[in-house]
Amino acid sequence: MNLKMPNNLDFTNINDIKIIEINITGWINPLEIEYGISEKIPAYKGITCYCWRVKGTLHTFVIPISRLDFISSGNYEKHFSNVLEIFREDYLKWKEEGFIYDWSREYKKQFSKFIVI
Repeated sequence: MNLKMPNNLDFTNINDIKIIEINITGWINPLEIEYGISEKIPAYKGITCYCWRVKGTLHTFVIPISRLDFISSGNYEKHFSNVLEIFREDYLKWKEEGFIYDWSREYKKQFSKFIVI
């Protein structure tokens, strides 16, 4: 199966963009995360979402604000770190497989300079 990924969003349509630095084991640190708000994510049909990504990549993680506030208790840094730890594990599996799909090669292109192997 060759799923269509990654989820690249144009950040010119994202409001109130902020940048924070986080440190995560297995990543080149400090890692800059840029995040902002949008109500224009088609899959979320008008729900206000946070859109975030590792600065220097195009892949965008999207989560409804209400969901993020609930699971993180307002600690967005912890949420970003947790998601990126899981993402790194997935990335290492794709590497073991040889980045066999177009989408996995796109992730390799975007994240190879950020993830420690």
